[in-house]
Amino acid sequence: MPTSPTTSKPQTHQLIRYAILLYWAIFWLFNMVDKVIGGAHFLWVGRDRFAQFQKYFESVGLDSPHVANVALVVAAALEAFAFLFFASAAAREFQGKREAAHRSALIGTVFTLATFTFFSIGDHWFGDRFELLEHTLFWFVSLASWAAFSQLQPAAEDANVALPRRETLLAAVVGSGLALVTGVAIFQHNTTDFAKRSAAIAAEPVGDHLYKVAFPFLGGSTVFENTLALFKAEHPDETIDHIYTVPDPLRLKKADALIFYIATEDRP
Repeated sequence: MPTSPTTSKPQTHQLIRYAILLYWAIFWLFNMVDKVIGGAHFLWVGRDRFAQFQKYFESVGLDSPHVANVALVVAAALEAFAFLFFASAAAREFQGKREAAHRSALIGTVFTLATFTFFSIGDHWFGDRFELLEHTLFWFVSLASWAAFSQLQPAAEDANVALPRRETLLAAVVGSGLALVTGVAIFQHNTTDFAKRSAAIAAEPVGDHLYKVAFPFLGGSTVFENTLALFKAEHPDETIDHIYTVPDPLRLKKADALIFYIATEDRP
């Protein structure tokens, strides 16, 4: 018979089961929000998934945006189902319905494995080894978390065992402190550095009629446009001959590592 959380203290194994279910529910919730919001915004740093998918498919000759749309819809659907089943499992676990929670968690894990398998196949196809490593690790983490969840069953001899009060209080204090420090750091970063994601960058002279521009973290097209406008205003006696980036072998795969050079000539 399931133990009602209202009649006894939560056991140590029960807290771990709660943590596993809540982790995956929150994980997929934020993944879905990231696809809706996209890009970098105040207090939110995400990625434009449509642009990412479209770039991937263009690299293999599939330029139609409909292909990227279909792939994004499939990925979003898998993530949505994974979230729903893990959220359902967490709710049933809190209600003491262990068998129902077990079934929902199993289905959520299947959707999770399917999602990471889908992404890994794409990573192989597009040759993105960094994403492949990330999705492969998450695939095994999902499998390991399911194994731990299914094996954490109550034992008769520790039916009333709970976390000691001292350790519980210490964990609460440390967790609250970490949350406070993280929150202050996020707000501080957004206060001091958020403007850099759109502000113009002063070009650094590195040679005769040659200037270097290094993008800030998460700088995008707005930074590029504003930088060119600033450069033209600061160098009225020169015209831009061409703009180029460093060779591919010297570049990182992240957009925030972009460095480009502006070559000019004297204005006639």
